[in-house]
Amino acid sequence: MKRLLLVVFVLLSAALLAPAATAAAETQTILFSGTDSRAEQNLCTGAPGTLTIVFSGVTHTTDLGDGTLHMTGTTTGTVTFEPDDPSQPSYTGHLTEQSGQGTDTITIADNIVLHGSDGSLGKLHILFHLTVNANGTVTTSIDTNRLTC
Repeated sequence: MKRLLLVVFVLLSAALLAPAATAAAETQTILFSGTDSRAEQNLCTGAPGTLTIVFSGVTHTTDLGDGTLHMTGTTTGTVTFEPDDPSQPSYTGHLTEQSGQGTDTITIADNIVLHGSDGSLGKLHILFHLTVNANGTVTTSIDTNRLTC
């Protein structure tokens, strides 16, 4: 009798879980690139100039078919800053960004490192993370913006 109940339980469980198991995950990958050039101020000195970012990246989105969605992304690129005043230092460097998002979390991390024509070094680190529970209550929140000149 116990064996029969076990077999019925296993078959019933398999039948109930079959629709979820047969829902195939769908994944989308997007490659992107571009250039962003705009008037900006030097974050360390306030000197006006032109900031140019040449970037490329990739995003991956996975839909698990059960209402769960996961997204990740990576962006890299070069950064230049040309001051309006030629007596001010110019800067060249690179950037990286990682991002991820799930059902209840989002994380973004940016790092930019710039080398000045006067030998100076500038670094910008940004970290944002948010976790929300099933009730919509924020359980974790990080928002860091650290500039080193």
